[in-house]
Amino acid sequence: MTPRLGDSDCPDGPVGGFDSCERDVFRYNAVVRLATATASVLTLSALLGGCAQKLTVTGTPMITQVRQAPWSGHRTTGITLTSTHYRIYTTSNNHALLKYTPGFMEAAYQNYMKLTGLSVSGASKPMPIYLMANRNQWAILTKKIVGGKDGPHTSIEAGGYCYQGTCVFWDLGGLSTFSVASHEGLHQFFYHNLRDRLPMWLEEGLCVTAEGYEIRGQNVAFTPDRNVPRFSNLRNAIIQGYWIPLRKLLRMHSMDAVGGYTEKAVGYYGQLWALVQFLRSQPKYRAGLERLLADAQASRLHLALNLPPKALDDLRRHGLAYNRVTSEPLFRHYISADLGEFERQYLVFAKHLAKLQ
Repeated sequence: MTPRLGDSDCPDGPVGGFDSCERDVFRYNAVVRLATATASVLTLSALLGGCAQKLTVTGTPMITQVRQAPWSGHRTTGITLTSTHYRIYTTSNNHALLKYTPGFMEAAYQNYMKLTGLSVSGASKPMPIYLMANRNQWAILTKKIVGGKDGPHTSIEAGGYCYQGTCVFWDLGGLSTFSVASHEGLHQFFYHNLRDRLPMWLEEGLCVTAEGYEIRGQNVAFTPDRNVPRFSNLRNAIIQGYWIPLRKLLRMHSMDAVGGYTEKAVGYYGQLWALVQFLRSQPKYRAGLERLLADAQASRLHLALNLPPKALDDLRRHGLAYNRVTSEPLFRHYISADLGEFERQYLVFAKHLAKLQ
């Protein structure tokens, strides 16, 4: 039996370990915030700012109503911060983080619906987030979640993960924590609101798109087309010849890219950011993207794959094979059947996005 967190450790329901067929549910991002090491942030900001239009929106307030209560978890104590859609278990004593994280996540939740075009009806139980004060506390909790084993998840240097609808990360300092929270929060949103699993090219692409934001006083404005680390990833992938051909990119899983920070590895995330930007910029592709998301919410992806519902469920239980088998057919059905022509247009767009044309 796989060890599990006790109910006292996770009041919203135990978070279990994972077996070989569940690994693709355990999403982690070991390279979320390390991308800035590849180039000067100031230089990249200047490149982005040269052509970006100034946003006129004031953003969404990061102050929201919160219920606070004490929390005693695995080898630690802290507090819970409960807002409309989230229950945050935290050991942090960072005053600013405690003050703004619930409101930031509520703003992110609204951004998720805008970004995906999905609607969520009816009241739902607040989604659980563990925000630990430091990496050591995070590592202890993570080992409890995965049964005391060391692995790729425990080697994360600056990031977090979402496992079976629960987000787990730690205070990275500065504004990086919010980028991780927004990325992993969208994985969580999908887990709780979609009946079918998305292909990884779309899920990870949308999650990196959700990372971009600007703080304006006590407000936050999300900026899907302005993400300095992913701009850096994309630019370096093209310049250094790490561009991943489209057919290979579609079949990849995030675990194929994670395994230590390298420019080649994070190029995967930069390309997916560019892919989603391209899809959103073209009306015919955007329409297909929105249909795919709506069908995933309504459990209709089996129709696009010409499979009985049970066959798709059986395939999902085979873990990583689900993505490799379904990703390209879903792309061909909803986006474009002509991969060669699409990739030509996509590469032109990506070079323009990276300020290389």
